[in-house]
Amino acid sequence: MKKLTRGETMGIYDQLFKEILSDKEMIVEFIDIFIPKLKSYGISAEDITIEHTKFTDIKYGDKESDLLFKVKYFENEVYLYLLIEHQSTVDYLMQFRILEYMVRIWKNYINEHKKESRTKGFKLIPIMPIVFYTGKRKWTAENWFMKKVENWEMFDEYTPKFKYEVIDLTQIPEEQLIKIKKALGLLLALNKAENKTVTRIIEEIKIELEKLPEKEKEKFGNYVNGVIKTLVKRNRDLNLDEEIFEEEEVEEMFENFVKAVNGAYKDAIEQGMKQGIEQGIEQGIEQGFKSGMLAGERKLTRSLLRKKFGEKIEPYIDALDYMTLKELTEIAENILDLSFEETIELLKKVSN
Repeated sequence: MKKLTRGETMGIYDQLFKEILSDKEMIVEFIDIFIPKLKSYGISAEDITIEHTKFTDIKYGDKESDLLFKVKYFENEVYLYLLIEHQSTVDYLMQFRILEYMVRIWKNYINEHKKESRTKGFKLIPIMPIVFYTGKRKWTAENWFMKKVENWEMFDEYTPKFKYEVIDLTQIPEEQLIKIKKALGLLLALNKAENKTVTRIIEEIKIELEKLPEKEKEKFGNYVNGVIKTLVKRNRDLNLDEEIFEEEEVEEMFENFVKAVNGAYKDAIEQGMKQGIEQGIEQGIEQGFKSGMLAGERKLTRSLLRKKFGEKIEPYIDALDYMTLKELTEIAENILDLSFEETIELLKKVSN
């Protein structure tokens, strides 16, 4: 069984979390779940603007993905800077990295308001830096900047005083995420599932999913395909070129995923071997994944294209029905970087 390299694993997580958290409605859920300081303002999707964050002069390797949002609350604005940290090792220089990012964000803001920035009354927008940690070890780094400076108490008037918030997913049990009763909570719980807990977790998710409002079910359906993909790829590489014979909606795919994993788990237990249990679960995950992957990927790609390009993509979008799983995945995984012209080129190739 081939294991993914660290770089490949990072790429999977980068794409998954950037897709989910680039959805303004999912960011609203993120705020409601994790950021009480903003939750009280009743933030809606209309209050959020997704900002540009590619700081080419700051290099930290392929460690994280980051997202920047401008959030309106009453008559004010705040930058919500979200750094998604995947590495299992804790970065003890995170305060300094955050400081560099904050300076770059403010520099961009000044450049966008050159005339106003020269006036006495000009002020910078506040920044809330948040590290969303999805590694395996507990996050133990200090989150106050000044505590990284030696003898800061003596020189406190000269030392920056700020902290970054940490959302450590390793310290939040799956059951707690499920009880949030939101699509994002269920997706995060599923993403945390391991071979030994996957059957229990997906059964609990299935029960809670049935209780959610239709809008929340739709949000879950939009992204469950990607979460299952990362769940499978953490354990083994799948042959994504292989055609799938049975096409189903995402919701049906998840139902088959549940049944397949449970069936494999039961068969493995009857064999009475621990190794058999682990292999059986992996086979069940793969079977459930393949049973609906093509239809799920097509639905996800169609949704992403419509969100990005609007009505102008409609004359070309039916070409998705003739694409292979590999072709659909390529578009979905590169949606943030593809231009309209490049997308049409890909769709026309299939049509011809």
